[in-house]
Amino acid sequence: MPPLEQHVFRQDGEQWTIRFGRRTIQLGDSIGLHYLAVLLRRPGDAIHAVDLRAAASRARPRGRRRRAPVHTVEPARLAVTKGIKRAIEMIAAQHPALAAHLEATVRCGYLCRYVPDPRHPIAWTE
Repeated sequence: MPPLEQHVFRQDGEQWTIRFGRRTIQLGDSIGLHYLAVLLRRPGDAIHAVDLRAAASRARPRGRRRRAPVHTVEPARLAVTKGIKRAIEMIAAQHPALAAHLEATVRCGYLCRYVPDPRHPIAWTE
């Protein structure tokens, strides 16, 4: 089995520090990055969009939360999908290789999951 690759996806206040491969980037906070962080911590697990939205909302600083209900399925699916898409676009501007990896491995819908290639083990740390 190949060695486990170590990468970083960590929130530092209002900034995110992300290291993938040999490159480190910093991005401003966004809900989509919170969605990605939840998925990256649980590779292979199917997480319902409602649960993902709720988990990401709890992780954000209090002043940035919206008061929209997180328990309705279709709005949660749309919000999560849009948030992840925007986050990957932000990442692509600074780290195209990571954006390509996420586009190939993150699945959105009613159930969301991060499914990295099992032939290339990967671990994300905070």
